[in-house]
Amino acid sequence: MDIDIRRLNDGHIQLDFGQVMLNLPPAAIEALQQVVDKRLNMSGEAERAAIRKKLAVFRDLANKLAHMDDRILQWILPQLTPEQLVTLVRLSEGDYFYQKVLRNLSKTNRRQFEEDYARLDRITQHQAVIYMEQIIPLLRQAAQRQKQLEAEG
Repeated sequence: MDIDIRRLNDGHIQLDFGQVMLNLPPAAIEALQQVVDKRLNMSGEAERAAIRKKLAVFRDLANKLAHMDDRILQWILPQLTPEQLVTLVRLSEGDYFYQKVLRNLSKTNRRQFEEDYARLDRITQHQAVIYMEQIIPLLRQAAQRQKQLEAEG
């Protein structure tokens, strides 16, 4: 919807919403602008809080994945995009998962991962959430395989 705004000769502001037209004094426009700004900031803060919460859950998930069996890791690693793998490793705490990933990749893939890891050093929180949400089904399968391995052995 298009909104046209005009200042009238008497100082009022006219807002035109298609078939609806409002004439408001400048003080009302200022109050309206403050309300809109407040609402936009509230939704922005709520969104940031949701992203922080998701990242905390994904960080825990990455730390758990770091302790999975090497066979499961070897199965899952080739299925991840470079961005997903780097995000997963960066979310984990410490250097342990990074070293474990390197051990479970072929020499060629290891070099590629190291290049990707260096290149993708500025992944935003929003991007990290998107990448992690994309691999959740794969991580669920990996968890099921891990349970099967533990039941067998």
